[in-house]
Amino acid sequence: MVINYIYLILILILITSIYYFIYLSYEYRGMEIDNSNNLDILSDTDNDDNRLPLNNAQIENFDLQVNVPNINSINNNFNTQLRNNVALQQQYLNTAYNNKIATDNKDYNNINNKLSINASSSNTLLKKHQTFEPIPKSFPIDKLINTIKSNYNSQYLSLITNDINKYGVLINDKCFTVNGLCKDEFCTTKCQNSLYTSDSQKFYTDRITSSDDIIRLMKIPKDNINSKNVYPFNIFRSKVNDKCLSINNVGLGIEDCNLNSLQQQWSISPNENICILK
Repeated sequence: MVINYIYLILILILITSIYYFIYLSYEYRGMEIDNSNNLDILSDTDNDDNRLPLNNAQIENFDLQVNVPNINSINNNFNTQLRNNVALQQQYLNTAYNNKIATDNKDYNNINNKLSINASSSNTLLKKHQTFEPIPKSFPIDKLINTIKSNYNSQYLSLITNDINKYGVLINDKCFTVNGLCKDEFCTTKCQNSLYTSDSQKFYTDRITSSDDIIRLMKIPKDNINSKNVYPFNIFRSKVNDKCLSINNVGLGIEDCNLNSLQQQWSISPNENICILK
């Protein structure tokens, strides 16, 4: 029986302890709720032991004034910097544009000056050209050719003729002869009597005044004409074989006609010239 009472007492003590702990728990929770309504912060002049109580309205005001950044101020600073950058860029572009305009104007003025100088020089040359007397290029049609000069080496030769279209070439008081009376293709022989001369000593002449005459006589394209030709000039073709009178550093001969060759181009004169072929 005694043991049963002891157990009973212990059970009562246990139940009482449980109720006591439950009570303490409710008391503690009440203290937390009271403390949440009375927050303290340190003032600028107080130490850690002195705190000022703040209510909920003061806490919200404190958060807005201290913790939230000033967005308007940031936007204003950004806009100011942006405007400054745009202004600098515009200033740079304006400077570059003005420099380009200045350079172009300088180049334009230089070109105008050169054009003015060239125009002045052209006018001067034109006035001088107008004072020049024209040099006659046409040979008198009623005159016989008495002298020819090679355009290749300036060698003079004398001609004889009884016909304005047919000529004999004199070399050391003899006539240049083609075939017929020669063992070779050409030679020099005694000039024949004018009444009975053979074709071996006769040469036709053609007057070449431009590249068109060369094209007509040689039947070649204009691109094949020698650009260094000096007009007018004459050529002399043998009546026997239609080859052209030609001269080089060795002497006189005949060759297939090539009107681009200086060796076959001759200047003519109605004046007599006593000469010896060198």
